[in-house]
Amino acid sequence: MATNTIPLNKFRLLASTLASGSTLIYSSSLDVSTIVLSCQVTNKSATTQYTTVQLTKSGSAEVFTLMKDGAIPVSESLNPLAGKLVLEKGDSFYLTSNTSGSLDAVLSVLENANN
Repeated sequence: MATNTIPLNKFRLLASTLASGSTLIYSSSLDVSTIVLSCQVTNKSATTQYTTVQLTKSGSAEVFTLMKDGAIPVSESLNPLAGKLVLEKGDSFYLTSNTSGSLDAVLSVLENANN
């Protein structure tokens, strides 16, 4: 009998070009908890850009800011997380940009189904 199972540990690489305003980069599903291993934000534009990193906890409308208006010079990258970040079931990770299409974001995560 075949069953649908979730791998115990699954590495994922998520990439997104940020729109203007807040962009949902990752939301931890109800089946896993997640460790954000790294976050890289790159400025593709001809002027300095700014990004804000935020998260929401499952079941809460409150937004928690991890970094506010981090400056990213032209053709440079920023790693806005000083270390690893644990997201529990239902938590969400957002990045904000003022100019649509000016920033690329890459998020590396480890999902764990052993809850």
